[in-house]
Amino acid sequence: MLVEENKQLSRDIFALELTGEFPYEKATSGQFVNLLIGDGKGHPLRRPLSIASCNPETKTLTLVYRVVGDGTKWLSERCPGDVLDVLGPLGRGFPAPQNPGTVLVVGGGVGVPPLYQLAKELGAAGFKLHIVLGFKNQDDVFWTREFAEFGDVVVCTEDGSLGKKGFVTEALNVNENWTTLYSCGPKPMLKALKAHFQGRDIKGYVSLEERMACGVGACWGCTCLDPDGSAAKRICKEGPVFSWEEVSL
Repeated sequence: MLVEENKQLSRDIFALELTGEFPYEKATSGQFVNLLIGDGKGHPLRRPLSIASCNPETKTLTLVYRVVGDGTKWLSERCPGDVLDVLGPLGRGFPAPQNPGTVLVVGGGVGVPPLYQLAKELGAAGFKLHIVLGFKNQDDVFWTREFAEFGDVVVCTEDGSLGKKGFVTEALNVNENWTTLYSCGPKPMLKALKAHFQGRDIKGYVSLEERMACGVGACWGCTCLDPDGSAAKRICKEGPVFSWEEVSL
């Protein structure tokens, strides 16, 4: 695929917009793609990146990533016209809400981007959305205006430099009648969300992050356990999206 834009959104977050041959119509929110870094010799394992936005009409694919090492640094240096080897879409995405009512969307840090396409789809379907986005501080915040196009947005920062101070659970009113929760972010955040809603009548879905090798379920390198710890599930194949009942957080 061709690079159309590679824009820095915040301190170490970039949005990569690609165009070219890709099965846009088959991609669903919550899925991911595997990118080849360079010629693959220095970085033999592809980099899994969640799909932030997929537009079949404009034939564009947007991936948002954080620069954390040599591979993503190389990616941040790509320019318009550069060619990238993209494999996907892969994995299982977010299912549609099973019940009517208000939907809660909660993202933390680099877990925010996978929820953007979801918010766009749910907003177009007529669902009312409450969106909570959590970051470490104001220098890490991005895409709040974009999410606001689809629902009511609350921003939380751990140090209180922007929005509400504290973790995302600080912004959740237990009296709200949410029927479905979609979330993506650090595992401690997902665990805290599940505990926060323990005993409540709400259907929860989480998108898990894990280091992947093959990305297609062959190597069993990215696994999580079911609630009783008796069986392993491949995040790249059975996930990355799971319901609360499927996995141990």
